[in-house]
Amino acid sequence: MSGEQDWREKYREAVSKLAQEDARWSKTQNVLKLLIGRLCLAAQGRDERLDREIARVTDSVRKQIDIDSLEGILQPLSAAVATLDGKAAAKGTAPAQPTATRDSVAVAGGASPGSATSASPAATAEAPKRPEGDDAFGATAVLDRLALLPDLKPVVNDLRSRRRDTLNIHELAELLERVTRYATEQRAQVQREKLELENLVQQTASRLEEITSHLASELDERNAVQQDTQLLNKSVTDEVEQLRLNAAGAPDLQTLRNQLTARLNAISSHLTDFQTREDTRIRTYRERVQHMRARISVLERESRSLQESLREEQRLAMIDALTGIPNRAAYDDRIEQEFKRWKRFSRPVSILAWDIDRFKGINDAYGHKAGDKVLRVIGQHLARNVRDTDFVGRYGGEEFVMLLVGTAAEEARVVADKIRLEIAQLGFHFHDAPVAVTASCGITEFSGVDTPDTIFDRADRALYKAKQAGRNCCVVA
Repeated sequence: MSGEQDWREKYREAVSKLAQEDARWSKTQNVLKLLIGRLCLAAQGRDERLDREIARVTDSVRKQIDIDSLEGILQPLSAAVATLDGKAAAKGTAPAQPTATRDSVAVAGGASPGSATSASPAATAEAPKRPEGDDAFGATAVLDRLALLPDLKPVVNDLRSRRRDTLNIHELAELLERVTRYATEQRAQVQREKLELENLVQQTASRLEEITSHLASELDERNAVQQDTQLLNKSVTDEVEQLRLNAAGAPDLQTLRNQLTARLNAISSHLTDFQTREDTRIRTYRERVQHMRARISVLERESRSLQESLREEQRLAMIDALTGIPNRAAYDDRIEQEFKRWKRFSRPVSILAWDIDRFKGINDAYGHKAGDKVLRVIGQHLARNVRDTDFVGRYGGEEFVMLLVGTAAEEARVVADKIRLEIAQLGFHFHDAPVAVTASCGITEFSGVDTPDTIFDRADRALYKAKQAGRNCCVVA
């Protein structure tokens, strides 16, 4: 019974997590709609054909985001851009730009190379005026929300790194496609998991209905036995009473004997009928019991298989597929546990935020496979250098996080410096040429009124200072 209760609790927990994931991706989709809409607004005003294609994109994202429909829109959008570029090349000049955004699209609202003063007054009046400042159209807030998704962090960092530079429409379309495809795939995965759980619920309900039907049949059988027993008792009692009356009124011994024989034969017939019905019930009951035992055995096997599957799914859900170490979800779970222990016992807990230096350059120069290899090697190296009581996981992109339990920040610096030096000496080679790979680290520990969010933010700020200090170093905050 305890195992069944544990299975039910795990099932409820799985359903709750799926509901949370579904809500999370619904929210992500809304953010993507906002981002696409504002980027489309920033690109308007260069060409009538391009504006029509941008309008199609805007209309599409107002509804449910569908990757197939967006891919269908992407080709004519690219064709419109190519036509615009051809016109500009034919003229030997860049396309006319009635607003500051016509020559290029600044991702996060920074100034474009072309100024509004170069546009004609009429064009300037017709085009929507773009707000000035670093956060035009609220893009920074949108990027901050997208950065909460670990797998989108590299895309967001790419956008942020170019926010003050220009981004042509082809690159913009590619970045938007990556973000949209990722969100759509994740939402589809959540929907598939929901469907699997719904099928499981239906199967479980079918099994329970079968057991309920069996129990109802058992109750009907018991009621039938009780009624047959009562009927038998009444029949025998009636025959005995009739026999008594006949005995009292029999004129002679022979008549009495005949009446007695008839009554005994009637009683025997009642008993025989009752026994026949009882034998049939017992035989049916045994067949039903054997069937239910077989079904219960199947249910037990399915339950054990499901529990093992849930445990494996839970384990895999906490592991980063690329590096083989715990992922962001595992970190979120562990940091909550360590925070509660720290609040109760006040033992020091240090958090270390690691980041591979110039990782984008590695991807650009040697390809994503080389970048993936760097992530795997460094992730495994970090995992080998922590105790069983500590934690290390991939936070997202090229960033890792480490928890050192019972270790103050200054002690953690000593550990981090040792690991940092070892990373620099790992000796990566690509195309038979040595490639220097280093990492930076930001370190802090729980104190005062810290929460899991505030301590990570402080470690992240320390990591940023390490980057500013020249990289390949550790900074305590």
